[in-house]
Amino acid sequence: MNGAVNSLPTWAVLAKGAKKGLHTFWILMRVMIPIYTIVALLGHTPILPAIARFFQPAMGLWHLPGDAALAMVIGHVVNLYAALAVIAAGHWNPTAVTVAGLILGVSHSHLMEAAIFRQMRAPALVLVALRLVLGWTLGWLVGLMLT
Repeated sequence: MNGAVNSLPTWAVLAKGAKKGLHTFWILMRVMIPIYTIVALLGHTPILPAIARFFQPAMGLWHLPGDAALAMVIGHVVNLYAALAVIAAGHWNPTAVTVAGLILGVSHSHLMEAAIFRQMRAPALVLVALRLVLGWTLGWLVGLMLT
């Protein structure tokens, strides 16, 4: 244990961890609060209900509400936390939240992760497609089991 032991006192380690935690919290809230607010406001206009009605047949295959299309697009393109803000703004049942969480847990942030795959010299298009197919397939299977 010769160099592996941290020489900082416990309070200093806790303070450093709290500072990093608050910084991460602030970064996430800068994404989630505006998206949550926009989606909540759109819910009081004809726009979000129209989007939900249009996508309901497709989203229904996964036992998701029509407005899940917005969460899926944002989650796949932007990031998981932005999608969570959309989900939180909706009034979804537990099955829909579970299915959406599973799909997005497997398949999210494709633009950023495709760039990472390219840097790793991995076949980005193949890996993104695989994650999409796997996420949506698992979501469909779980949706069937929960309904």
